[in-house]
Amino acid sequence: MRVTQADGYVEPRDSISQDWSTLLLSWDISPLPVPNIGSAAVDYVREFEPSLLILSGGEDVGIVPKRDATETALLAFAMDHGVPVLGVCRGMQLINSRLGGSLDAVAGHVATPHDVIFADGWEKHYGQVASVNSYHSIAVPADGVAPPLRATATDTAGNVEALQHQSLPIAAVMWHPERQGAPAGDRALIENLIGQHS
Repeated sequence: MRVTQADGYVEPRDSISQDWSTLLLSWDISPLPVPNIGSAAVDYVREFEPSLLILSGGEDVGIVPKRDATETALLAFAMDHGVPVLGVCRGMQLINSRLGGSLDAVAGHVATPHDVIFADGWEKHYGQVASVNSYHSIAVPADGVAPPLRATATDTAGNVEALQHQSLPIAAVMWHPERQGAPAGDRALIENLIGQHS
């Protein structure tokens, strides 16, 4: 979850947009928010035997060390146990960087919808081209994809907009499925990831 501050006094809080609960419940998925408690999050999650781990958006990687530690531990757990993972915006950045890829600054992607072009395999969910919402200033450059991943969508400038692991049920997108302007196809992508784990 995102780390936010309470109004009027110092009290860091873990929070997530209500849009996520609304979306997931409409898809018959029961969300369980995970607190930013570092590696202890693995024991917390293990008790519930999740069918999917979502690494949601928010602060850029490197801004909040406790969140970075929590999500890095959860990603390692998911990879070791075959739990499907969907990275969203920051989540895609974290997956790519933790698996050996690079990130770079990008302009014109904050609150600016744009078209993305889909690679083979993802066209079945999205078609060849789709408009997506966009709220990031950090991107995965075309030459920055981590070795175990492959680019599955790019913008018209060649920045990577979606990734998929070559052997594990891990996918990531730079747009926000929970926000207005998300492309049709996100539900099918999630169902496909969960189906790989069944």
